[in-house]
Amino acid sequence: MVAESGTNQKYVDDMIGEAVIKLLKSGGPITTTALLSQLTDMAQLSSNQDRTDACIQSIIEIKQSISRNYQKRSNFLKKQSSLFEHHHNPRNQYDTKH
Repeated sequence: MVAESGTNQKYVDDMIGEAVIKLLKSGGPITTTALLSQLTDMAQLSSNQDRTDACIQSIIEIKQSISRNYQKRSNFLKKQSSLFEHHHNPRNQYDTKH
């Protein structure tokens, strides 16, 4: 079963690579949106179920990766913001009571 999973992952990786190559050949931008669109087109146009499944799995993995990266950035920014608020409070900076 591990070999099957490795084979499936290789097929998913191959589909992503093929989609990137198609984007490069088209001369268009290489963006996440373009990649997801290309994989969607490949899945819809394929008559091979394994290929369609690999394209769909590629889309799922890319979206999961985007979500994880968004969470990481969001957490990082929250930490940065809290550090800034804790160490630098502009309201008290010029508070001089005479």
